[in-house]
Amino acid sequence: MPPLATAGTPEPAPVTAAELKIFQLKHQDVIAIAFETCLRTASVPDPLTFKLEPKFHVNQQNGLITITAAAQPALPELNGQTCFVQTISSIRLQQLTVQAPTPGQLTLTVAYNSRTAKPRITTVKRKRVNQPDNTTVYRTYLVLKFAGIQAGSPPKTIVIDPGHGGNDLGAASNYLYEKELNLDIALLSCDIFRQHGYDVYMTRTSDTRPGLLDRADAANILEADAFISIHNNSMPDNMPAPARKLYRGTTVLYNAAAPKPAKELAAIMADELSGALRIHQYPLQDRPGLVVLNSTWVPAVLAEVAMMPHPQDAKMISQRVYRLEAAQAIVQATEKYFKIAALATGRH
Repeated sequence: MPPLATAGTPEPAPVTAAELKIFQLKHQDVIAIAFETCLRTASVPDPLTFKLEPKFHVNQQNGLITITAAAQPALPELNGQTCFVQTISSIRLQQLTVQAPTPGQLTLTVAYNSRTAKPRITTVKRKRVNQPDNTTVYRTYLVLKFAGIQAGSPPKTIVIDPGHGGNDLGAASNYLYEKELNLDIALLSCDIFRQHGYDVYMTRTSDTRPGLLDRADAANILEADAFISIHNNSMPDNMPAPARKLYRGTTVLYNAAAPKPAKELAAIMADELSGALRIHQYPLQDRPGLVVLNSTWVPAVLAEVAMMPHPQDAKMISQRVYRLEAAQAIVQATEKYFKIAALATGRH
């Protein structure tokens, strides 16, 4: 936990530089440093709107951008050292250097190609985390974006989240593990999106288990046009056997209270999945309690592709040809959603 700030302090202090994230996509590179502080929960009158504002200075010249921030350096990459250097393999970026010249200061320097990239600096708020000791951790990312210089509008960005992973199996039925099905459908979706020209980031590409807030952070930092979490459904263990035989199909979850609700995307995706897989469609579910839906500031949905405990659904989703059809349905639904949104805003 970061150091505890004094109760009643109008601005959180001390601030810790806690994490470094690097995203490399086809059309952009993004570097984000997480700044954190911990306040007594009661000391913040309106925690919903409160945002930690890191103090920093920017110097930019000759393909170098340097940010000096007032924060306690605690990045794992430093590992007790005062300097960390990483070469970045990209047509836009060349090298990242992090220095901790003094205990209360952090310097980030990025060498970039000014002919192929245009830098932009933003800050992104993470959902607050309440602690058992009546304190709250607030985090804000300082984000450096290096987008490719190109004619026309930049491609849309999709963040795909294969649910579960690692020691979190998800549902396990009919000799299937949900985490494996989710990942395969996500990888297939990623390939199709990229073939259609989208920038795509996957929250995991192997059998790992990213934190729920980290999954949402990726979408927020990248300012994604859509966040799609891919799952397969289960049913309660105490459900009567006759009901279990009937309970099958697909549904999509969304959060009506989100800053950018995605009910329309959820509806289109449910239609596309049920039509492509030729299975029953259950009503959409408004699930504001799910972290990946209530911590994501971009349009976000969670697709429950099939019902794993049902023998027919399990047999269907166990075959890769159907997982490919599910992936195609997810892409088609997203493209339909973008077209409808463009017509509604007059951007066509």
